[in-house]
Amino acid sequence: MQRINILLMCLIMPLIGLKAQFQVKIKATNTIDSIAYLRASIFDEKNYVPKDTIQLKKGITVVKNDKSVFGGIYYLYFPSSKQKISFIAENKDTINLIINGPDYINNATINGLKNRLFLQYQQIEKSLSFIDSNYAKEIASGKKFGLTQKAAYFKIKTDSLTAFRSNALKKFKPNDVLYIHFDALNKLDASVPNKKNFEARRNFIHQFDLNTPRLFFTPNMKSILMEYFSYYPLQADSMIKGVDTIMSKVMCTNKAYSFVFDYVAKLMKNREIQNNTEGYAYLLNKYIKEGKCAFIDAKQKEFLLQELTQIQSQKLKDTCLNMVLPDTAGIQKDLHQFAKNFNYTLVIFYDPSCEHCKVELPKMDSTIAILEQQLLVKIGKYAICNAPGASKKEWSDFINDHHLVKNYTHVQLGNDLPIRKAYDAFSNPLFYLIDRDGILLAKKVSSSNLRKELIKAFEHFK
Repeated sequence: MQRINILLMCLIMPLIGLKAQFQVKIKATNTIDSIAYLRASIFDEKNYVPKDTIQLKKGITVVKNDKSVFGGIYYLYFPSSKQKISFIAENKDTINLIINGPDYINNATINGLKNRLFLQYQQIEKSLSFIDSNYAKEIASGKKFGLTQKAAYFKIKTDSLTAFRSNALKKFKPNDVLYIHFDALNKLDASVPNKKNFEARRNFIHQFDLNTPRLFFTPNMKSILMEYFSYYPLQADSMIKGVDTIMSKVMCTNKAYSFVFDYVAKLMKNREIQNNTEGYAYLLNKYIKEGKCAFIDAKQKEFLLQELTQIQSQKLKDTCLNMVLPDTAGIQKDLHQFAKNFNYTLVIFYDPSCEHCKVELPKMDSTIAILEQQLLVKIGKYAICNAPGASKKEWSDFINDHHLVKNYTHVQLGNDLPIRKAYDAFSNPLFYLIDRDGILLAKKVSSSNLRKELIKAFEHFK
């Protein structure tokens, strides 16, 4: 018998009395993997508390923990086969897990009512995984699904899992981990976001207490946030209302607070959201610059405040910072002068070696061609190679390979840090929209919302 001591990360809040001590006994035979990672879920499936690496040797491996931790959803991840078995561990639990053969989920046995039910649930999930695979193939083939269509596609799986979870809920108390986990999943599956259904949006988020410690120790909190924001149109002024609602619901002392902030920060930086830069600036102003909750350290705060200064350095409806940069022939090209030749100009930052750029620039070019015909406008493209290390051949090949020639001027930024800071051009690709007078109309637009930005510009100049 091998004894492994586990040192847990300090994610424990002494002021909340949900502490646990547990041990796991694993008997594994004929497995593909020789090791397994023991982890605890926090916030979502990509964030976890690393615990230990377990050697799956003959006989029984005992994983014993004497430290205080939260009860929650734990799991064993097997790196070679990429399989996973989840289980519940609470106060002084002993989990006996037997795995035999290459199919760990279907050939496993486990003790305890809650974990037997949880294992049965995972077996049903696995039996229905072909629906997920078929959906992935549909998406890969280019098929589009709205939220309602997606719900209909998964109805058989959703109904089966919801029925199992609903029956299991009758066997547990509301503060049990499995109850919290299954209840959250039922509420998520019952929700079909509609951007015009304000009452459904309000009712959805009111179903959850985001300060429940055990909810944080399940993989559901991020899913709840994603579902809630799916009720909002992709516009910063609307999304901000959702951000304020969520941030007001999470206590500053809650360990989840920093995770929630990180999620909404990434959300507000998404280029698919109209006026995303202004939305992100609002978030940094309210919750970092003026915020009273000290949930980040001084170094992180300084970085975010510098980022705020950068993204606010150029204001909408004001003249953008001019750029005079060399083209492929070394001739200086003036942005403001170039813009006078068109109704509108898209300022583009890209890197020829960037995989996203290889997809997004041709996509944006096709979108512009369509919009020029539909809206009867002429749109220029001031395209900036934002890669100091790129060779001239690599740069030219990118332009020629993707046929980026109509109404373009191609220039190179080099190591001009002031320009890069002014346009917050530390990632690629980026798209800014200006008019013929160099007035900045939109920051960090995408091919999907360029039409909205142009129509908004029409309204502004009426």
